[in-house]
Amino acid sequence: MKNTIVVGAQWGDEGKGKLVDVLAEQSNLVVRFNGGGNAGHTVMHAGETYKFHYMPSGMLHNKLCILGTGVVINPKDLLEEIELFTSSGHTPRLKISARAHIIFPHHQLIDAKEGGKIGTTGRGIGPAYSQKASRINLRILDIIADDARGRIKEALKDVKDILIYEEIFTLDEYQDYCRSVSEEYASFGEKFKPYVTDTEDLVRRAGSSEESVLFEGAQGTLLDLNYGTYPFVTSSSTLAAAAFVGGGAIPGIPIRILGITKAYTTRVGEGPFPTELFGDAASNLRKAGHEYGATTGRPRRVGHLDLYALRYAIRISGIQELAMTKIDTLALVDGIKVCTGYMIDGKEIDYFPADSPTLEKVEPIYEDVPPITNLTKAEWVELKEKSKKDLPDSIRSYIKFIEEFVEIPITILSHGPERNETIVF
Repeated sequence: MKNTIVVGAQWGDEGKGKLVDVLAEQSNLVVRFNGGGNAGHTVMHAGETYKFHYMPSGMLHNKLCILGTGVVINPKDLLEEIELFTSSGHTPRLKISARAHIIFPHHQLIDAKEGGKIGTTGRGIGPAYSQKASRINLRILDIIADDARGRIKEALKDVKDILIYEEIFTLDEYQDYCRSVSEEYASFGEKFKPYVTDTEDLVRRAGSSEESVLFEGAQGTLLDLNYGTYPFVTSSSTLAAAAFVGGGAIPGIPIRILGITKAYTTRVGEGPFPTELFGDAASNLRKAGHEYGATTGRPRRVGHLDLYALRYAIRISGIQELAMTKIDTLALVDGIKVCTGYMIDGKEIDYFPADSPTLEKVEPIYEDVPPITNLTKAEWVELKEKSKKDLPDSIRSYIKFIEEFVEIPITILSHGPERNETIVF
């Protein structure tokens, strides 16, 4: 199938960047459709490590990459990312939706003051989406306009009371802020002009032709604003359906929905995590998997694979097949389990709780898993062109157990950070 949506099937950090990098090689367009600079993708390519916060991973293949209307953009951060990418010898083929919304410094200041309650990255994502919904924010098309300075100053009037009431600024500080930001962001707009276009039309024309489009989602399904573990969620929709709203995917055109899951579970920030590990068990898994956030550098919370939550994510996002990452990490730890159900007050439940306090009370139902075979790089290479039946018994059994529980196939297996450390079945 020529069009694919890639989404995280857990709480984010599943390894989407690498998988998008792998899939981008066979795609014509790569479209990012949600989130902002809070999304970090670490990609190993030709021996080099790249950390993208905005730009889709397809940049490394010289593909046309798009930031869709569902993305919120900090112009300063994106320009720095573009300059860093260019200085490393690459030429970015990037187009930005004129309708994408802007992150301003005051969004970050509000986030720093309020976002700690749920463990946000402090990058202003939530306040930007909030003011977008309140219709008092600006879009990329505003800062590239001839009267950009006037538009910015006018928009800042709409947030004056908020900024002073929240004690973000005094009145004098607010006036200084208006002057400096209107100049700075207008200058950013000048630099953005070559990149801005009607990206929705580019996606429409590609989707209606023989070209293939890869839609890249940020974060994970369980962080979805509507269906995730609210309020410990992100500020946009992370479901595959968001590719239609935020990326320009065309309803009715056949599309493949690929979910990414780790062989275990991780989470960054606050919120319920039924299978979380603590103490030495957590330290060992975190160390084995190098589990530190690409954006924040924060140690990730780690735990056993939660199949009950994974099945919920698959159902609400319409995921048709899975890619599993970090299967090699499980070979480095002892005491592997998988969660196959939830109990509350000693009784098994048949639903995924919508209420975070209820989810915090969950007691996982576990099944033990035999130790995973630790393969050398050479042994993994030998499996590259083979089928699932050629995998070691422990890995094949683990995959089969998961497939039967979640009722969809695992079609990609990742066993290391390099893009060639990937098996496609």
